Amino acid sequence: MVMTKISKGYKITIPRIIRRELNISEVDKIEWKINENMNIELIPHKKKSMMDLIGIISDEDLDALESCEKASKGEL
Repeated sequence: MVMTKISKGYKITIPRIIRRELNISEVDKIEWKINENMNIELIPHKKKSMMDLIGIISDEDLDALESCEKASKGEL
């Protein structure tokens, strides 16, 4: 178990062991949830790189502009 102190301004630091295990970097985001037991769950969301996006669009009938517009709306 790893513990973190809450500092001034209610800031916390993600412990190094957790950052390394989950490959969390400064550009990633953390989603906070309160579960049914009133415990806090932290869910990391990795920032997508261009390499992560290659091949994500498989609709051959769309052109590049349409694909970008649909992807930005979460429709793909």
